[in-house]
Parts: sequence; C-alpha cells; structure tokens
Amino acid sequence: MFSCLADVDAGYGGGLLDMVKGGAGKFFSNFKDNLKDTLKDTSTKVMHQVATYTKGELDIAYITSRIIVMTYPAESVQIGYQNHVEDIRSFLDSRHADHYTVFNLSQRNYRGAKFSNRVSECNWPSRQAPGLHNLFAVCKNMHNWLKQNPKNVCVITCSDGRGPSGVLVCAMFCFCHLFSHPVPAMQLLSAKRPGSGLWPSHRRYIGYVCSMVSEKPNLPHSKPLVIKALTMSPVPCFNKQRSGCRPFCDVLIGETKIFTTAQEYERMREHRIQEGKVIFPLGVSVHGDVVFSVYHMRSTIGGRLQAKVSNTQIFQIQFHTGFIAPGTTMLKFN
Repeated sequence: MFSCLADVDAGYGGGLLDMVKGGAGKFFSNFKDNLKDTLKDTSTKVMHQVATYTKGELDIAYITSRIIVMTYPAESVQIGYQNHVEDIRSFLDSRHADHYTVFNLSQRNYRGAKFSNRVSECNWPSRQAPGLHNLFAVCKNMHNWLKQNPKNVCVITCSDGRGPSGVLVCAMFCFCHLFSHPVPAMQLLSAKRPGSGLWPSHRRYIGYVCSMVSEKPNLPHSKPLVIKALTMSPVPCFNKQRSGCRPFCDVLIGETKIFTTAQEYERMREHRIQEGKVIFPLGVSVHGDVVFSVYHMRSTIGGRLQAKVSNTQIFQIQFHTGFIAPGTTMLKFN
C-alpha cells in the first residue's frame, strides 16, 4: 500500500479543461445517444473478419466496426514490426477508402502523406497514462470524425498496439456512453484484443472520462495539491540480499520531473523489511497530471571507481489533482 499526505489549497479556483468548461451538460446531452448507437455493433459486425491480408499477416483488430487498433506501421524493413506502412495503407484504402483517419499515439511520427494526410499525431508517453486533457481531446476528435459520416472509421496505432491504444478505446466507449464504468469497457477490449496490458493508472484515467461525461458531470477542479510525504508499505526486497531496498522518489508533472529524493549512492539509506515502511518527505505543490515513480538505486560490483549505479523501478502511481476532493488529507493506493 502506498499513501500520500496531501493538502488541497481551497483558495485556488478556475476550471481545468476549457473544452468542457461552462456548458458541458448541454454539449454531452447533444451526442449522448448519437454515437452510442454506432458502437452497438460490438458483438455483431466485423469482429473476426481481419486475420490475414494478401501480403501476409497483419496485426490489426476491429474492436467495433468503426474502431480499429493496430501496431505502429514501419516504413522500411525493421525487425519487430509486423505491420508495414504500405500493407496497412493498401488494406485501409481497399476497405475504407476516404473514410479513415489514423490516430498515432506513439512518440514516433511518420509522414502523413502515407495515409492521405489524415493522421493525427498525439505523441502520448509510452510509460505513463496519457494526460487527461490530451485523452479527452482525442476522444472528442474521434467523435467528431465518426459523426461526420456513418462510413467513417478511426484507426488507432501505438508502438505495440496495446497499452496506449487500449486506454483510448476504453475511454472512447465511456465518452460515447456505451459504458458508465471502466471495468466493462476494459472487459470488452480484452475480449476483442487480449493482452492489452492496462495498468491501474490507465483504469483511473478511463474512470475520469466516465465521470466527466456522466448524467451529472464531475469536472476536474484546478486547485493545486501539496504533497507533504509519500509512504511505501511494506518495504520491498530489491537488494541483492533480498532484505530491503535503497529507494528514492521522483515526482513528475506530466513528463517533466519537478522533484526527486535521489542523492549520491553513498548517501542513500538502505531500508530493511523489518522497518515495515519507508517515508519520503516531499513538501511539493502539484497540479494536473501527477506521477510518483519510486526506484531502487543499486551499484554494480567493482569498487567506488569502477562501480556503475543503475535504477530499478519499484512502482509508479499517476493521478489527476482535479479529482482529489478539497479537504483531502490522505490518498491511498493499493
């Protein structure tokens, strides 16, 4: 269990997401039943039709008849890439000519001309959940594209066609009111594309989208949060003796590190399992998408001059401060 001592500054106001600020209820009511109908075919249409293509196996899956997921397409012969961009383009042009848009979630961009300049480069981080503003914006863009024409489809791609793509698919299910909770959305994704590998933080962000588009929308506030300390319990066994660890904590806003408890290796304290917990004093003010990443610092054999220090991640937690109720003094993550 990991817990944070926190303090929400009640004197800070304002809305976080301009796109939903002031009129969210009216906006959502307008499309509430619209796109939901277009996604009801998840169990009846096109679900198993794509296994092979004339040029060989492709990693491409229809989650619904209008939402397609695939791995990042390579532009040359590259080991580890199952999809080649020319094969993917031929496939999409043959089945969805002039009616597809590619949402590239990876941080590797490719020439949009390969897909008739219908590529949205989202640049999501690979080791985190996407930022809430970015996630919501992409859902809105997908919705706008799908409602323009009943033949339009969205093609979602990321480095491995799993984690980031899965978050967007599930968030889109909730955005369109197909589901009101992350769990059934994730279950449907798992049935259509097994092994998506969603993390607890992914599920948390899908839940945020569910809250924002519910019958009574819960929109994030923009009050900053002061994290006084982080407690990790119990003490994990990450050292060579399997008796404890030498941990430090990084605090990030999005992908930007704003604070760390790391020091030179000789100054890092080793915590033992008998202590039961590790407390990281922080005292840092955060706002928006917050990431806590705790590592074990280790040194290879070779003495002080030859030894190399490396870090092994113990855990990572991500949340958005806008969904922490004012007055909260303790956050717990299991």
